Amino acid sequence: MALLLLVPVSPSRSAEAPATAPTPASVARAERLRSYWERTDFPARIDSVRVTADRIHFAIHAAAPPSGTALHLAEIRPHEDVTQPPQGRYPRAFALPVRGADGALAFDIQRVLPVYDQIFSKWAVIARSADPQAPDTLLSHAVHGTDLTAAAARPDLPPVTARTKKGLAGIHPDPALFPDLVELGIGHLTHNITLGSLLREKAGPDTLSHDYAGRTYHFAKAGVATIDRVTSFAHQHGIVVSAIILVPNLPDRQSWAGRVLTHPEAHPSGIYSLANVATFEGITHYAAAMRFLAERYSRPDSPLGRIAHWIIHNEVDSGWVWTNAGHQPAAVYLDDYAKSMRIAYQAVRSYDPLGKVHISLTHNWTRSHLPKDPRFFPSRHLLGLLNRLSRLEGDFEWGLAFHPYPQSLFHPRTWEDVGARNDPDSPYITFRNIEVLDRWMQQPAYRYQGKTVRTILLSEQGFHTPDTSETSQATQAAALAYAWKKIAPIASIEAFHYHRWIDHEREGGLNLGLWTVKPGTITLPLAKKKSWEVFRALDTPGEAAAVEFAKPIIGIEDWSGIALPPAPVP
Repeated sequence: MALLLLVPVSPSRSAEAPATAPTPASVARAERLRSYWERTDFPARIDSVRVTADRIHFAIHAAAPPSGTALHLAEIRPHEDVTQPPQGRYPRAFALPVRGADGALAFDIQRVLPVYDQIFSKWAVIARSADPQAPDTLLSHAVHGTDLTAAAARPDLPPVTARTKKGLAGIHPDPALFPDLVELGIGHLTHNITLGSLLREKAGPDTLSHDYAGRTYHFAKAGVATIDRVTSFAHQHGIVVSAIILVPNLPDRQSWAGRVLTHPEAHPSGIYSLANVATFEGITHYAAAMRFLAERYSRPDSPLGRIAHWIIHNEVDSGWVWTNAGHQPAAVYLDDYAKSMRIAYQAVRSYDPLGKVHISLTHNWTRSHLPKDPRFFPSRHLLGLLNRLSRLEGDFEWGLAFHPYPQSLFHPRTWEDVGARNDPDSPYITFRNIEVLDRWMQQPAYRYQGKTVRTILLSEQGFHTPDTSETSQATQAAALAYAWKKIAPIASIEAFHYHRWIDHEREGGLNLGLWTVKPGTITLPLAKKKSWEVFRALDTPGEAAAVEFAKPIIGIEDWSGIALPPAPVP
């Protein structure tokens, strides 16, 4: 499995001009998207899209169409652009029945077609002329499935609960090391799933098959076995699993895998790619992979256990490095990323009615990782675009996988982060001001369907030890204690995945682990750090005594002194 490495970009690059620029087509698409998102005068609306096992049901309100046209329902698949249908006509449209007196009408269609499942499409009301050369007129925003309850093959799956927020990231899949996780008492773990290690073009003795929408897809047994080892162990020990879905950035776009998996506009400098949501082959293989995983890891009473959370790609605000789709305007990048989230969500909810998908964002809140480089975005900006698009095109139960590292990843004394202010316009959100994140997500405008506060996973964060001295280890352990005390009372934070379990020799010089690394092994454990003992004690009767040492290091007399005072959210 691929390792989720942190490769800090040189600060000197912030002054350089980007080596690429958005294409004219991307710039034009961004303008169309912004105009479409801002439209408030559409004469029709889709009130609901209810998906069942075999049908899709629509509730629509519409005014009378323009003279000489009739109302149609257009299907827009994820790789298609709702703002620019080819030759002005949507490729697939269904004539709608006569409206009721109040403009309301109901309509339903078959869900699964040969080769494609329409659960992944969105739908818009259009006016269509009988003249086949006349362009269609868009009459509503497009809406995805708004109710997938009856689409779930396993509707009786119970909620997933954890005994503690305490979790780990960077799990080494060697079962010989797993007893240490039990001793540490974790309730959560993250596991990286790279789709390039799973999907295969053809069947063979080393593949498993998955039939879906009239096609058979193939998955590598070895890659599946790695996931099985982690999830079955987690299931046996009551640990909640969060999967990080990574897509290879393959340089050979003529190969089957490069053509199908990697986003066609991904620049080769990126470590990973955004899912290929730009082609029909891309979306069908991505959907099939997510369905295969969702089916396998949601079976009732299976020893393989369950994946409860699906983190879609990594640190998308720094997508040029971690989720590359080329140099795109924010609107285009987020629109494609939202398509990837939706496909994953719809695939997961086809089996698990409670499965959640999460956007992965860094601690760069209102500034980007490289503020002078337009290939990087502030986290809050992308979060706002996702929330807006979600509400506009049918809200879905996405959550937030946030990475509140210290302001400088090499400076573990996060309580000294001067850029982490107690206000919503803070440049950074770190553990020093983690309350700002909770306040932001508590806003009614950010809640799922305006009611439910979205789940927050702190899915990756850790504290550096520049050496193995007692002072360095004590500082790291104090930072860990500080972070835990900050987040423990915040109900919206469901999990705290400490990164890393073991130091990594190829992590840009960072030593974030609870263990030091055995030289020459990349990430096999050598010796426990002080932070290991502190981490084990968290959320146990021994916690208070174990973290007492941290108070003078932090400069406090009581843990109540680290909480920020209330502050308004605009």
